[in-house]
Amino acid sequence: MDNGRNPMLEAHDLVYRVEATRLLDQVSLSAGRGDFVGLIGPNGAGKTTLLRTLSGLLRAQEGSVVVEGRDLAHMSAAEIARIQAHMPQTTSNTYGFNGLEIVMMGRYPHMNRFQVEGSEDRRIALDSMRLTETEAFVDREINTLSGGERQRVFLARALAQQPRILLLDEPTSNLDIQHQLKVLGTIRALVAKGLTAIAAIHDLSLAARFCHRLILLNGGRILAQGTPEEVLTPANIETAFRVRAVVFQDPFSGTPTISLLDETQPLPPSESDPRVHVVCGGGTGARLMYELRQAGFSVTVGPLGAGDADRTAADILGIDYVSVPAFSAIDEDAHARHLEMVDASDFAVLCNLPIGFNNLSNLEAVRRTRQLICLETTPLSERDFTGGVAHRLYQDLSPAARCRTPQEVVSAIRERIGEVSN
Repeated sequence: MDNGRNPMLEAHDLVYRVEATRLLDQVSLSAGRGDFVGLIGPNGAGKTTLLRTLSGLLRAQEGSVVVEGRDLAHMSAAEIARIQAHMPQTTSNTYGFNGLEIVMMGRYPHMNRFQVEGSEDRRIALDSMRLTETEAFVDREINTLSGGERQRVFLARALAQQPRILLLDEPTSNLDIQHQLKVLGTIRALVAKGLTAIAAIHDLSLAARFCHRLILLNGGRILAQGTPEEVLTPANIETAFRVRAVVFQDPFSGTPTISLLDETQPLPPSESDPRVHVVCGGGTGARLMYELRQAGFSVTVGPLGAGDADRTAADILGIDYVSVPAFSAIDEDAHARHLEMVDASDFAVLCNLPIGFNNLSNLEAVRRTRQLICLETTPLSERDFTGGVAHRLYQDLSPAARCRTPQEVVSAIRERIGEVSN
């Protein structure tokens, strides 16, 4: 990645107005050779307007766009098209053309006015179709293809243009999961070879997985820009999209993943609410915490290390927990705090978390609970990393209920509350 030291594309203080409304308001960005920049934001945030302005299709009333050191306003359409390709959300005037004819249109910027496509142009077009897995549509009329198939043909046309800069507006919007991954993977592979790509991407988790940097737009302004970890914070997501979210690291890709919470807000817990203590970790308790809060219970959580997905969920939901350093054993002070929480609760729920020597004291703590509920989908014998010590402690527990889903836990607690009331 160039990281902006020698920008291929720059925008400086762009302002684009329609009557009194600013669709772009002082937007500045840069993308270097080998950068994959993702534009994210809610509908109407300005992503499409920004891409059209960067491509030269729209002229900003204020600010400038610089392409390879040249002011875009002083370049001809042909000059721009030989450097950058723009793939819009929708494409008109394609009725009656077959797939190959559509892709061959990407060769026009490299041809003279009266020049006919040659064998080299056809080779480049067919290579682009193979790359996008659209070679089966060479002779198919474009209007007979599905939305996703057309999307891939238009991407092939953009690649046939052999651009150094690729601008894409929702390139995965009509694609199934398989082709979303393939298209973004193809773009990322081309970026690794030096292409500069800027794409508006609707799916935040996919944007985080494939893009080097993200720019979060909201109301025509840049709310945040930086690495996916810097941009995709719960606070930024709530500000831009008006939703609450849990952001955690995907264990396979190592990139941020977004889990949205329901719009309904639970009432703040009161002293009279049943108190439920949750022992979890590694994402095993996030959904349960949410379900318990939605059900009106007062919730506390046992020891959670820094960076744990369950800790992030507890922070978002405003739930008190025992804080411990990442990957550290639970010390005496943390264990004492944990015991206080267990003693103050009416129920404790032991989640499906792995048990090692660092968190073995969790099993000792839940032995003190008034009523224990186990939320488990995997036998403890498969989650025991203590050589059997945890399994022996676990066998001494006497859970009031064993559940497989968070909803079953909520139901089990309600049943026992009802039994006490009766």
